[in-house]
Amino acid sequence: MHTRPTPTQRRTFALLFTALAAIVCAALLVAAALVPAPPVVLPLVIVVCLGVPMAATYELSRALAAVHDPRARLRRQLDALPETQHPHGY
Repeated sequence: MHTRPTPTQRRTFALLFTALAAIVCAALLVAAALVPAPPVVLPLVIVVCLGVPMAATYELSRALAAVHDPRARLRRQLDALPETQHPHGY
C-alpha cells in the first residue's frame, strides 16, 4: 500500500531538492562560462539555470505552507482516528 508523505517529509524533500538544484545549476552555469560553450547554447543554459531553482523555490513555498495549514492538520488528526462501525449496522 502506498502512503502519502507527511507534510514534514514533503518539506524536507523540497528543501533538499531546492538546495541540490541551486548547487547543480550554479555549477553548470560556471562550467558553461569557463569552458568555451557554443554561443547558441548559452541562452538556453542561462534560462534553465535560472528557471529550475525558481521552480524548486515555488514548490518549497507550497510545501512550507502545507506544514502550517490548519485544515491539513485537522485532516491528519481525523485520518489518525480509528474507523468504527455504525451502531445500527448502516
